[in-house]
Amino acid sequence: MLLYDAGCRFCRFTALIVIGLDRRKELAVLPLQDDAATALLAGLPDGERLDSWRLARRDGSLAGDGSGMPDLLEAMRLTRPVGRFLRGVPAPVLDHLYRLVARHRGRLGRLAPDRPGPRRFP
Repeated sequence: MLLYDAGCRFCRFTALIVIGLDRRKELAVLPLQDDAATALLAGLPDGERLDSWRLARRDGSLAGDGSGMPDLLEAMRLTRPVGRFLRGVPAPVLDHLYRLVARHRGRLGRLAPDRPGPRRFP
């Protein structure tokens, strides 16, 4: 399940892209702020819940930041090969790239259409 920050325009836009790529509806998608996400985030301190997008795995563990991108991409059939490729990139490199984008998400959000974020939950 993809959890994203609904208060961030760039994050909403990115979640909409993921929904578009997930043609087989293999991922549930929720804002981090949704009541249904609370239980999934219980292991995180309150101050860290909005620090990054999260992928809640079936076993209850969470992935996020750049190092979680291979897991997210491998969760969808269309992007699975890209996820496998990213497995070969060291996690610190992916995390650095994620932090670079995250630092500028306000500016990037101004370039994205302002649309409501998706919610696809069973």
